Amino acid sequence: MIKTHRLSLLLLLSLGLFVMGCEKILGTVNNLLYSTSFEKNEKMDQWENGEYAEFKSDAPKGGGERSLYVSGGCVVPHMVLDLGKIETEDYFNIKFFGKVLFNGGSVSLTAVKGKSEWIDLGYIRLTNTNWREYKLASTKPAPIGYNLRIQMTSGGIVGGAMLIDLLEIN
Repeated sequence: MIKTHRLSLLLLLSLGLFVMGCEKILGTVNNLLYSTSFEKNEKMDQWENGEYAEFKSDAPKGGGERSLYVSGGCVVPHMVLDLGKIETEDYFNIKFFGKVLFNGGSVSLTAVKGKSEWIDLGYIRLTNTNWREYKLASTKPAPIGYNLRIQMTSGGIVGGAMLIDLLEIN
């Protein structure tokens, strides 16, 4: 009976240490704010004008079967993802694959408060006509109380189009 209790205690202790270790290992996953590959079962509800999103059957290796098509007229940005209110002053990173169809495009990270307060946190211009991985790191910490936004633009006065896939925000 004592052996059974010792064995049970040892098993519980081992399990507890294992779970604590996993929490530390998996803790980095909690830094992921948003991730998508723009596949058919994914909703674009979180995106401004997401109901009008267009997709193309072109994706980078590991990106599934389709990607987000970004193009538009003079009203920019063309696709906007509002990630909500910033609760801790921190730096953010965006990683994605992009491909220019014509005339390039850009992805930017912005902190927004109300309709008139905007702080640019980072910007990257897409120029490659083949799938390429892009990384954007914020140039300054995002201020608490602002909303964090990802903005994508391709086109404007001069037409443009690009594809985006495997988007991750940390």
